[in-house]
Amino acid sequence: MNKYNKILTICTVLLLSSCATYSPRYKVENFAQTLPKGEIEKTFYLVGDAGYASKDETTDGLTVLKKVLDTVSSKNDYVLFLGDNIYPKGMPKKEAPERSLSEHRINAQVESVKDFDGDVIFIPGNHDWYNDGVQGLKREEKYVNKKLEDKEAFLPAKGCPLESVKVSDKIHLLVLDTQWYLANWNKNPTINDDCEIKTREKFFLEIEGELKKHSKKTIIIAVHHPMFTNGPHGGKFSFDKHIFPSKKKIPLPILGSIATQIRSQGGVTSQDLSNTHYNRLMRRLTTMTRSLDKVVFVSGHEHSLQYLDNDGLKQIVSGSGSKVSAASLGKDGLFSYPGQGFAVLDVYKDGSSNVRFYGSEKGNPKLVYQTKVHQNKKILDYSNLSNSFDNEVSASIYEKEEVEKSKFHKWLWGDHYRNIYGKNIKVPVATLDTLMGGFTIDRQGGGQVTRSLRLIDKDGKQYSLRAMRKSVTQFLQKGAFKFTYLEDSFDDTFTEDVLSDFYTSSYPYAFLAVGPLADAIGVYHANPKLYYIPKHPALGEYNETFGDEIYFLEERPSKEYNDLTSFGKPDDVESTDDLLRKIRKDEDYQIDEESYIRARLFDMILGDWDRHPDQWRWARFDTEQKKTYRPIPRDRDQVFCNYDGVILGIVKFVAPLARKFQVYDDELKKTRWINQSGTRLDKALTQSSGREEWLQQANYIKENLSDDAIENAFNHLPKETLDETSEKIKSYLKTRRDDIVDIADSYYDYLSNHVIIKGTDKDDFFEIVRRDNKTSVKVSRIKNEKVKDPYYERVFDAKETKEIWIYGLDDDDKFIIKGKGSNPIKIRIVGGQNNDEYTIENGRKIKVYDHKSKPNTIHKKGGAKFIFSNIYNYNIYDYNKFIEKTNVITPFIGFNPDDGLNINVTDVFTTKGFKNDPYHSKHRFRGAYYFATEGYELSYAGEFMNAIGNWNILVNALYTSENFAQNFFGLGNNTLNLDDALGLDFNRVKTGIWSFGLGLAKKNFYGSELSVNALFEGIEVQDTPGRFITSGLQLVNVDPDFFDRKYFTSLNVQYKFESYDNPANPTRGMLFNIQTGATMNVEDTDRTYGYINSKLGFYNAITRNGKLVLKTDVIAEVNIGDNFEFYQGASLGGTNGLRGYREERFVGESALAFSGDLRYSFNKFKTGLLPLQLGIFGGYDIGRVWYDDDDSDRWNDSIGGGFWVNAVDSVSGQLGLFNSDDGVRFTFGLGMSF
Repeated sequence: MNKYNKILTICTVLLLSSCATYSPRYKVENFAQTLPKGEIEKTFYLVGDAGYASKDETTDGLTVLKKVLDTVSSKNDYVLFLGDNIYPKGMPKKEAPERSLSEHRINAQVESVKDFDGDVIFIPGNHDWYNDGVQGLKREEKYVNKKLEDKEAFLPAKGCPLESVKVSDKIHLLVLDTQWYLANWNKNPTINDDCEIKTREKFFLEIEGELKKHSKKTIIIAVHHPMFTNGPHGGKFSFDKHIFPSKKKIPLPILGSIATQIRSQGGVTSQDLSNTHYNRLMRRLTTMTRSLDKVVFVSGHEHSLQYLDNDGLKQIVSGSGSKVSAASLGKDGLFSYPGQGFAVLDVYKDGSSNVRFYGSEKGNPKLVYQTKVHQNKKILDYSNLSNSFDNEVSASIYEKEEVEKSKFHKWLWGDHYRNIYGKNIKVPVATLDTLMGGFTIDRQGGGQVTRSLRLIDKDGKQYSLRAMRKSVTQFLQKGAFKFTYLEDSFDDTFTEDVLSDFYTSSYPYAFLAVGPLADAIGVYHANPKLYYIPKHPALGEYNETFGDEIYFLEERPSKEYNDLTSFGKPDDVESTDDLLRKIRKDEDYQIDEESYIRARLFDMILGDWDRHPDQWRWARFDTEQKKTYRPIPRDRDQVFCNYDGVILGIVKFVAPLARKFQVYDDELKKTRWINQSGTRLDKALTQSSGREEWLQQANYIKENLSDDAIENAFNHLPKETLDETSEKIKSYLKTRRDDIVDIADSYYDYLSNHVIIKGTDKDDFFEIVRRDNKTSVKVSRIKNEKVKDPYYERVFDAKETKEIWIYGLDDDDKFIIKGKGSNPIKIRIVGGQNNDEYTIENGRKIKVYDHKSKPNTIHKKGGAKFIFSNIYNYNIYDYNKFIEKTNVITPFIGFNPDDGLNINVTDVFTTKGFKNDPYHSKHRFRGAYYFATEGYELSYAGEFMNAIGNWNILVNALYTSENFAQNFFGLGNNTLNLDDALGLDFNRVKTGIWSFGLGLAKKNFYGSELSVNALFEGIEVQDTPGRFITSGLQLVNVDPDFFDRKYFTSLNVQYKFESYDNPANPTRGMLFNIQTGATMNVEDTDRTYGYINSKLGFYNAITRNGKLVLKTDVIAEVNIGDNFEFYQGASLGGTNGLRGYREERFVGESALAFSGDLRYSFNKFKTGLLPLQLGIFGGYDIGRVWYDDDDSDRWNDSIGGGFWVNAVDSVSGQLGLFNSDDGVRFTFGLGMSF
């Protein structure tokens, strides 16, 4: 039996993984041999991984590329070299012996395009990063640019991640350095030094902005790493890799199969699509591009030619410029060719596109495949729509039936402002071709919930036309499901109804009153106006999703509005990102902090919680001495909100992040919650302002926002809405105005507790003086080696401020810390790039962080703690990083025969602070109650990141009640189960446990974790009459202290690696866990034993579409020595190896079990509540335990199946039914994960 199982296992592995070949593969054999008719606008020649030419030679791929280019008129076209331009390790230094060959490998590529008249762009691949990281990349960039005599031939430049290239009015090129994302930044200390993008999240946000900006064009995304692939990096290997896994061609057939299985499913290298980081990159990019009509990814990385279509997303793989590897069709594949060559993408003037692939045949180019990429989108004719309308209509935002709710519904979900949303108001009708002289549509816009169009008037000024009705799907896609494309998953569901109803919490016409209120206190603002926009010819293709509803039109702040009074008549208008970049660049760029504080206090009076960075534009005013920025708040659609109702009250209790959703009344409760979205920016932009400045602006508002101003502002609302509700809002507004000084005082208390100070990217001088209970900080520029007058100066009180972070940023900074005052404030100093100097006389409660790999000068330590490290997160300034705490509670309910119905709740409390990698600390509290035994358990697991160097501190604790039960049927593989005669309780052992553990863990960037743990525990077995444990067992008789509490200490080492393509429903993945250690009885040290426990599991997709998946697991447990208690033995049963048996059904010295499940996933479908996906599975388990006194040769097995359900990767449930010699075992579980 063992023999056949082994053979079956090997054959299964080979069958699943050996599907790549060295022969061309076609989904449809016959393809067109001639180009489609039509006029080509641009042609892109795509060749990747071309950097492996032998000395003094070129490659077949480059040879055929040159021959094709020599036959075409190439002016205004593009050649894209898609990375891995120099094998094996990028561009070395000039003095390196391998420099000559590296230059030749670039020269060979340049030679192939020497007569090309168009643009040539090299992009980096992973191998280009392998020589000193960013430094090697910059050497390659310099060489390529010089060789091609083009400063923009190597993109993105300076080791940055993104370059946006305008190709034409209809075509746009995005060049992404995906290795930048995948690299371990801690090993690249100078990464992002010359880049505006300094975080991975910012990278995605910038891409999203570019996609939105060019959404109506053909967008070509050039990335080295493909989003989809059926080559080795996608887990597809040829048969010979199972026999010869290494480059040395040594035959290792079994080890080769194991190696390919681990690589194909495990994601053990960041260069494979199954890797966690790579998969995360792919999922985020594909999610944000799926809604666009004409996107094509062009990539190298695989040494083959491939064309794939993943549900409309097109992927061209052209990575065989100098090397060859096997490929298959696999999932989504239409073509694969494992030979040297290149691809050609033609984009036509009608918007369609076509791809050609060329291989090499006797040194000449041969067309090996051709197909359409995008069809020409047919533009519907809207000219027959009416263009004649009444001047005014009576309309509402929601239909009446949508807002008519029962009293119970209102009690449960809140009253909100439904009556206003369903009330008809008179609105002027407008068409875009006539309104204000006529508008043209630039593009579609929209934030998380707003549907909008960006318009341009006849003078070139930009406006935003925003629908009053919000988008549910847009909110979910951008806010909650960044890695899962929703499309129309929530249409016509209960969730959509709930969220649509939720949006009635904001007062819909409040923005009409905001402008007049802002005028009264000198806050800038836009000037929105309401219109009813019908479907009409000027909307063009946007008639599909816009028209026949109420909109508001307002100015979109930009430099063209230099004559608009409500924007202050500025010299320029800039975004928040531009502002932050400028103020760190030079001290001559300054914030008018008084104006910003006044605007923020105005937000609090209005109850406007949605003040994230993109909700601001910045009016710039220039003088000879400086450039000053004042804020222009925008998007006032979350004013006077009424988030009432029982459900929201519960949500706010269990999830503090939801506490920003407040009820607008006369009292602002907890200023920290309503300011969640704005706190980060507040800390970044008010670093010079103390309590006095905040109170001064509060008093200004209190004095100038008069009752008359408030009454006048509300007269701008539609007259139909002036009712009891609007009167209440006015009353609340006046009360908040009267309380604004107290509100400002409260919020300043929260802000000042932790302060962030930053210098500039030039030479700065920091003087920190520590007096009794006070700390003063001055920052000055160093020019011509002289310290100038301070441009920043502030004194902090230890009663208000508990911690200060000071960032020197770039260039050579000097830090002087002096003074011997008592009760000093905790200070963290981050030197930043270049050579920083430190003179610290009083280092008490001071930590200094700087680069380990870069020079720094310490004149005097003064007792300060210096942490020299290349941990990226320590050394970078990110205004999003500050001290904050979040709490998430997730419930679970389940059933199994051993525990009966069980309910458990997990509370995860996460703190973010300086060491955000990805958090400062995490605390997991769990409580569970088991109805069958009336037992419960409480546990705690804490993790403190990078507490000792790169090691995290782990803290664990467990407590169980005396009724908490485990099972015991005896030792060995032939024990009896007498459930039918004696009941389930007979084998239950009441066990009271308490334990405490300490450990260290080191997490690898690529997904593995190594930990060392020490544990102290006390375990007491209850003497319960009528149970198996008290029925005269020998192990009880020989131990008179059997039922006394026993104390143990353990020390173990554990290694764990886990990687899945989709954790909620994997089609590919791997788990490996091995733990070894020793446990000693504290009161009887002779009773010491060692142990080794391990688990290995895989998910393998059987079918190309990934619907049929084989899940396999192997569990092995070995106790070394026999001095263990029965509850410490190696066990099988239930969730551990044998699902048809009870938990701990078999116990021995060692255990081994194999499990296999065949899982099938049905298509997702919509329900009245949530979009769901169902799946079924059938499983088989086989395993046994070994014990010295048991000579059994029996293997225990179980067979069964069940089904599972998944709701948008957030709610999941599973039901299982397995049969064994002991009978049928039924289980189910339902839980949530956020």
